[in-house]
Amino acid sequence: MHLLRAFAPWSIGVELYDAAMVWVAYFSDTGSSVCFNVTDAEAVAIRAALGSIPMITVSELNARRG
Repeated sequence: MHLLRAFAPWSIGVELYDAAMVWVAYFSDTGSSVCFNVTDAEAVAIRAALGSIPMITVSELNARRG
């Protein structure tokens, strides 16, 4: 959440990686999407912290496109 609040408002296509170079998040410059590589428990915490904004998993998105 700290990184989301720090980078999302002004980022231009920022990708974040952890110390092992595993992809963690992407912040779009359009503000239309923020993507996270998180566990189910972390997703629940992010949803709780962000309130009522729409959130879907990548698998849900792919199913809609499919």
